Amino acid sequence: MFSVDEEKDKLTRKLSEQYSQNIINIDEYERMLEYINKIETGREVSVIRKIIEENTIEHTLTEGESNQITIPKVNEISMFSWRTSNLKPVNGNGGKYVSVFGANRVIVDDLPKGRTIINVSSIFGLIEIVVSKNVKIINKTVPVFSGIFTPNEIHKEDEDLPELYITGKAVFGNITVKAIEELHKNMK
Repeated sequence: MFSVDEEKDKLTRKLSEQYSQNIINIDEYERMLEYINKIETGREVSVIRKIIEENTIEHTLTEGESNQITIPKVNEISMFSWRTSNLKPVNGNGGKYVSVFGANRVIVDDLPKGRTIINVSSIFGLIEIVVSKNVKIINKTVPVFSGIFTPNEIHKEDEDLPELYITGKAVFGNITVKAIEELHKNMK
């Protein structure tokens, strides 16, 4: 028989293992532990379990590239809330952003030349990615009963621009990419 308390104990153990193996940092550990403690239903257990299991996801590029890129742990999670964060890419990895019944705004500022990959997941929520117009956008997200909205101009032919490669999924949620002329002035 399914017991929410037993499932919460399993999730706590798995989260503790990830922390002890340096898969997640202390801030994420404490934030996820808080979510686990608030669980009341089986549906909430399955959502948190999925997030914990995806902390070390690997993603293979689909455009004929053979190298594997490891997407880092979840950078920002928004659950029943609104969060704004700045993308800070490291070696081409922009991180992972999750929204569950909430909204997560990712501001992409000062993107380095070359490809930066981010992974987004919106489950009954909204992920809004705000970039400057001088960024090439490649959208490989998958909608499931959702909407994926990107700007019309994505600069596919200009090789000198920084490239934002977006992967992920939206399940009953939305992913919106906004290209803004002057990012600094509009976001302050």
